Amino acid sequence: MKHFIFFMAVIFLGLFLAVLNKTEQGAASNSLPTIRVFGYASFTGRWGPGPLLKEQFEKTCKCKVEFIEGSDSGILLQRLKIEGESLGADVVIGLDQFDLSKAIAEQSWRKLSLGQLNVYDSVKPALSNSFFVPYDWGALTFVTRKGDLPRFPASLDDLLAPELAKKIALQDPRTSSPGMQFLYWVIRSKGEDEGFKYLQKLMGQVHSFSPTWSTAYGLFTNKQAKLVYSYVTSPLYHEIEEKNKDYIALPFNEPLPVQFEFVGIPEFCRHCELGEQFINLMLSPEGQKIIMEKNYMFPVMKGVMENTPFAPLMNVKTMGQVEILSAAEVDRLLRRWTEVRRGELN
Repeated sequence: MKHFIFFMAVIFLGLFLAVLNKTEQGAASNSLPTIRVFGYASFTGRWGPGPLLKEQFEKTCKCKVEFIEGSDSGILLQRLKIEGESLGADVVIGLDQFDLSKAIAEQSWRKLSLGQLNVYDSVKPALSNSFFVPYDWGALTFVTRKGDLPRFPASLDDLLAPELAKKIALQDPRTSSPGMQFLYWVIRSKGEDEGFKYLQKLMGQVHSFSPTWSTAYGLFTNKQAKLVYSYVTSPLYHEIEEKNKDYIALPFNEPLPVQFEFVGIPEFCRHCELGEQFINLMLSPEGQKIIMEKNYMFPVMKGVMENTPFAPLMNVKTMGQVEILSAAEVDRLLRRWTEVRRGELN
């Protein structure tokens, strides 16, 4: 009987210590700071680079990473303006060069201290802002499938061909970064007045102006459109992830626009130092490789892309400039586009 009582005492003591240890671990876990990262859906979502960056960061930061998801980079600013500090973001990911002036005008941002960055020469002009740093970039063009079209368009004017009527998926520039990139491409290629006249003609060719890139690309992959405005790296995604080589990024006579994606820390950050550490991870060789392979964009740091399938794609003919438009200029162009969209432009 004594042996039995002793045995039961040992069992209960073991259970008590296990519960106590679990409670202590839970308390320690709950006491860890949580860094909140605000970014667009294809970055923070399951298939994007966000989850892997989170996993790597949590290994060493003694913190937790929580993502706040915005559907598209063009909508990030709207949410920041409306929700402001209540959003609780420590890091904002996914603004492009057309967002920066408005972002600075509408929010206060923390200056970044990242030191000397070994970036490609083509990226250096995008380093002129002390509040934001680029973490990837891409060239945009139209993507189609083999066999979908009798001939491939090779210029903006070719998009007006009768056989393309209602077959082109575009993004709304008021809500989508690629949509703004397309608007910019047209007016810089043709001049502003001629560009808007061209857009007026193009309206009848467009299947839809989607609020986000992912919506437009979904229409294309579901074969509701024959052409979609996307990235030169988009076919590489299908080749690597789906073993499908039917997708083609079209070369155009007009030099292609370049989109830089930036990351910054709002002044109202709660874990500002952790935010800067997270950005350092994004710019590290490991972080850049994750972003390149999951976001299917070009890295900004040297030594990451070499000897990968991404390297040859960087040799496309681009506009070769990084223009940071003022917030007033972006708003003016969007108003003119809205007039065209409504059929109000004479």
